[in-house]
Amino acid sequence: MDVDSSMMPETGQNHSGGSQLPAPMEREPQQQNQQLENQDSSSGPGGSLSSPAQQQAVPAASDGQGQAQTTVAGPRCAPPYSVVNAIIEKKEDGPGPRCGHTLTAVAAVGEEGTPGYIGPRLILFGGATALEGNSAASGTPSSAGSAGIRLAGATADVHCYDVLTNKWSRITPFGEPPTPRAAHVATAVGTMVVIQGGIGPAGLSAEDLHVLDLTQPRPRWHRVVVQGPGPGPRYGHVMALVGQRFLMAIGGNDGKRPLADVWALDTAAKPYEWRKLEPEGEGPPPCM
Repeated sequence: MDVDSSMMPETGQNHSGGSQLPAPMEREPQQQNQQLENQDSSSGPGGSLSSPAQQQAVPAASDGQGQAQTTVAGPRCAPPYSVVNAIIEKKEDGPGPRCGHTLTAVAAVGEEGTPGYIGPRLILFGGATALEGNSAASGTPSSAGSAGIRLAGATADVHCYDVLTNKWSRITPFGEPPTPRAAHVATAVGTMVVIQGGIGPAGLSAEDLHVLDLTQPRPRWHRVVVQGPGPGPRYGHVMALVGQRFLMAIGGNDGKRPLADVWALDTAAKPYEWRKLEPEGEGPPPCM
């Protein structure tokens, strides 16, 4: 993805004059004709979210009288939670109590046992360490625009949990970080974390798109150049990567009302731009 030239890593220089983010967001999918509106024809109207394996009948079992009984497999129970006593060598390495942060799983870089290998990680960004109420009784709304709260303790910290070593550490990436925020969204795209939206001490965060590139031992922040209108400043929304290609942002609150709109950004098409979708059928109500 295109970024500000001042934040361009040396390995990502485009000698033709442009600035690009390193792979994998530059990779073209194997099927160039993949469309965002593709639907699973096998599901049909009212299709089930369960997998074909879950819809298959369990092999017949005897009831003890020679009669076969057939049951249908249901959803599996969720695995139980367990407490993990992670290693925190210094107090600042641990994220500490907070809310409204994001925790994003990032795949390993390289092959295990080879030089430059970096194991799988969980990347925690932002969040608030304190909340302060903002009601109509308090007088003039805060700069959040009647958003209901303002986050006095919003941060822009980045903490990393190493899955293999069971260790927390605080990291300081190169580049210009996003402003302190919480209730933002974060999504992994390969070995990068894309961050958008949120709310901070000054109110709603600007309509910007930031990328934390975790390809190298020391990560680097980039600001992505996106053309045209987009979802706009909002918080409490969701964003996911669909089909390893499309960033989808849904819902949230713009400081005035809850939203139900749907936006998509194609990471394989340039120039990068958000596109507002108008899905068919009855969608969810405005929510955050």
